[in-house]
Amino acid sequence: METRNYRIPIIYIVFGVLWITSSDYLLVSWASGFSPRVKEYTASVKGLLYVFSTGFLLYYLIRKERARIAEADNKRIAEIVDKMNNLIIMSDPGGNITWVNRAFVNITGYTLAEALGKTHADLLYGPETDLEIVDKLTKALDNQEFFSGELVNYAKGGKAYWSQFNVSPIYNPKGDLEGYLSVENNIDDSKHREDLIVQQHRKLKAVSWFNSHEIRKPVASILALSELLMEEKNAIEQQELIKYLRQSAINLDLIIHQINEAAAVK
Repeated sequence: METRNYRIPIIYIVFGVLWITSSDYLLVSWASGFSPRVKEYTASVKGLLYVFSTGFLLYYLIRKERARIAEADNKRIAEIVDKMNNLIIMSDPGGNITWVNRAFVNITGYTLAEALGKTHADLLYGPETDLEIVDKLTKALDNQEFFSGELVNYAKGGKAYWSQFNVSPIYNPKGDLEGYLSVENNIDDSKHREDLIVQQHRKLKAVSWFNSHEIRKPVASILALSELLMEEKNAIEQQELIKYLRQSAINLDLIIHQINEAAAVK
């Protein structure tokens, strides 16, 4: 156990020793001018004064200790939050920023001093920010409700980045609204990968559509030549049709190889 945890009992013991060693002299001096009957109550007065004084002393020391522990806990929590990779933004009921953590400063470029008193819209919104999401967020905050979403935000230099955020109302012990806590994640990399996948899907879809039409040409030729070959009786004409049929099969095989190669590259 740390030494500071002994502080209250140490103070209490010191006060008790001082009271015991000095109270007799102080009370005898105080009661010297009174009648002998009054002096009989000196011990009782001494005890009552000790009870009241130690009671108030303990009350004061316990309050001070609780305040110290709460301050230490709050400081520790603030240090932990400040080291998180998430962007943490605290705002008052009006939406004005009251505190941001280190990750917010590193990603946005805005210092705590620059962010204080500003709103999210003042600092982070720009041309590509989805106003429909902003409107839904505003309505949720007006109703003191939790809200989660994704938005394009802007850093101090004007660079856009994607942010996934969760905003929660904060209440005091009485149930009154104290402000809002926003926890945000920079999802710029995952959004870029998502956009790349969508673009690749579109390209593959276009290639697939093109190849399906390319395949139909030799297939249609093979089907038509097969029909003619079945009906043709002349041996010379049959040989000619077989030559064309073979060429169509070669063309089909070539197209299939090209499709396989393109799919492997994609």
